[in-house]
Amino acid sequence: MTINEIEARTGLDRGTVRYYESEGLIKPAREPNGYRNYSEADLDKLQKVKLLRTLCFSVDDIRSMDADGGDFQSRLRARVKSLDARAGAIDDAKRVIENMLADGAEYKSLKSDVYLTQLESRAPALPEAASSEAQPEPPEPQPDYAGPWPRFFARTIDWSLLELLYAFVSVGLLDRPPLPSGWEAVLKTVLLLAATLLLEPVFLWTLGATPGKLLLGLRVQGRNGEILPLGEACGRTWGVLFWGEGLRIPFVALWRNIKSFADAKKDLELPWESGSVVISNGGRARRIIAAAACLLADLALVAALAAHYYLPLHRGELTPAAFAENVNRYMKNSLDYDRWKLNADGTWTDTFVPSPGTVYFDPDGKDFEPARVELTVEDGVVTGLVWRQASTVRSGFIRALTVCLAGADRSGNIFTFSRLEDMTSYAGFVGLTTDYGPWHVACSVDSEYRGVRYNVELRITK
Repeated sequence: MTINEIEARTGLDRGTVRYYESEGLIKPAREPNGYRNYSEADLDKLQKVKLLRTLCFSVDDIRSMDADGGDFQSRLRARVKSLDARAGAIDDAKRVIENMLADGAEYKSLKSDVYLTQLESRAPALPEAASSEAQPEPPEPQPDYAGPWPRFFARTIDWSLLELLYAFVSVGLLDRPPLPSGWEAVLKTVLLLAATLLLEPVFLWTLGATPGKLLLGLRVQGRNGEILPLGEACGRTWGVLFWGEGLRIPFVALWRNIKSFADAKKDLELPWESGSVVISNGGRARRIIAAAACLLADLALVAALAAHYYLPLHRGELTPAAFAENVNRYMKNSLDYDRWKLNADGTWTDTFVPSPGTVYFDPDGKDFEPARVELTVEDGVVTGLVWRQASTVRSGFIRALTVCLAGADRSGNIFTFSRLEDMTSYAGFVGLTTDYGPWHVACSVDSEYRGVRYNVELRITK
């Protein structure tokens, strides 16, 4: 039988059935595809458990009877005595409450000693064993097993926090892009997977949850209800990364996520959860809000780091030295080109060192030389520039000079800056006239020969 059939025939919900399974009262078989297969014996056991729990037997009592049988009749007689004692205690409590109602008792002026005397004067004298059994049993714990969506979002939060850590290290310490591409993106994924494999087991071993799971009120525990040992936590994390995340390999990760989600919805045991379960602690609405706030804050911080990396380092009024530093940093970070370095006086320094005996055919390798940038400086602040290039023009230079002077104005933001970048991408071929804050940008192209533009003039003024 499937879990759905068991629920229908016993009237027990899925969480209760799985709880009794975790307590060892039933042991359903596992099919090769991972499905639980409940037998008639499991059904009969669950019906017995349901009956005995309704009759106020504890799970420990039922487990003991299931293990050794014992004298069932004597257990029933003992339960009758405990229920009689409990019924007597309830009758006495009811009588004293009725007296309190008749007396018009108020909480602040309550004469506790009088009513305690009334209660104790009629309390039944029970044998010690019966007295201990007469205490009302606490409600049976019903663990709420977390579904696939909370677990997915918890892992998304964990990964986003690692992305944020990577962005801080990349931008703050290494001066590298926070959102890399190409081989750097592959290296980033490998590093984050390694960090997950290193950090997550420690969190599970010490706290029973990762940061994302803590935010969503989830807890990972063993079948015995205890926190996972470090070795089991390592195995679980590796299983999640391999079977659940597909090692973050494109398309493979998507397929594994969909497959794991579908298996979890069918109540299949996922490959990494053979010795563990994920429990939800409730408070779902509040925790969803907290998780959403965390994700938004994470995205905002990554966006801020990206803006810090791609926007000009110096903004507002620029000295010639600050402008030159803006240009050199932009060409290195955004254009991946750092051969020619702009100096504060508008001249360029060639950092390329040719190898002896090597012939270079690429203009960027040898032949191209940028013209001097004519800066207009007033009171030590750059107020304009003119750049005339009477040879093959590199649009990257036009783009760098424009966005590092006009684009450095504090009235702009990352969005207007990106738009200015796009507009200047082809300025060396089609020209450009635009305004950016207080700046006027004009790029003119005089002639064309076989698709190559000559005599380009870039003029930026306030």
